[in-house]
Amino acid sequence: MAKIQLPAEFKGFSEKFDALAYGQDASRVFDDMLAYIVDLFSFDNPWEPHGRYKDPEIRKRFFELFQEIVLLMNKKVRDDGEWYDPFGNLYETQIASHARRANAGQFFTPEHIVDLMVSINGEGRELTGKGLNFGDPACGSGRFLIAAHAKFPGNYCCGEDIDRTCALMTVCNFILHGVNGEVIWHDSLMPTKERFYGAWRVCPRPDLMGCPQVSKMEWEDTLCYAVWQGCLEKHQRETPENSTSESAPQQIVQLNLF
Repeated sequence: MAKIQLPAEFKGFSEKFDALAYGQDASRVFDDMLAYIVDLFSFDNPWEPHGRYKDPEIRKRFFELFQEIVLLMNKKVRDDGEWYDPFGNLYETQIASHARRANAGQFFTPEHIVDLMVSINGEGRELTGKGLNFGDPACGSGRFLIAAHAKFPGNYCCGEDIDRTCALMTVCNFILHGVNGEVIWHDSLMPTKERFYGAWRVCPRPDLMGCPQVSKMEWEDTLCYAVWQGCLEKHQRETPENSTSESAPQQIVQLNLF
């Protein structure tokens, strides 16, 4: 299937990506690129190349792709309060086939709608540096969270998504925008350990001039777990002590006539 026409700004990335993905599944190579970027900032979890990626020349191409994205960010984000989602835009325009997007629902909200919704949620209040928790249970590429961070820095962002590619895109966007927060790869409609597949903590380090560090998280370490545990404890406190968890005996209804 033909790709969607790429904007001129993606030309440098597209040429390098096409050369790397030649003869491969482009979506798989894209996912591997995201994992490579995440592991560049995971000081305690170095990336382990596999298969054809063991070739040093191919690993160099991954780094060149990251360089293209950084150069693109330098053009798009010039002032405080601005944000840009290179990974979501690349995914929509080059990587995802129409079939995959239709099946997975990967249609990301346009940037101007994101800005509008973030402004509405702010309700004219000054939320900068308040230490609030901003959450998105279906974060996609993380647009709402990086937009909220750009408008109201100094808060904690938590993204959740059931799709691994989306979770990795959000982690990478957190890295590029200096977001302090976490990304959880799980089913946010059923937030249990059984439906938890992974999580990443992104934390800018002042001792490294703000360079972000990424570390993996267990389910019990996530904000989502803490929130649900808090709700459970509140429910238990509000439940009368004399209530019983035992269900009432089942009533037997006679259906026969005799």
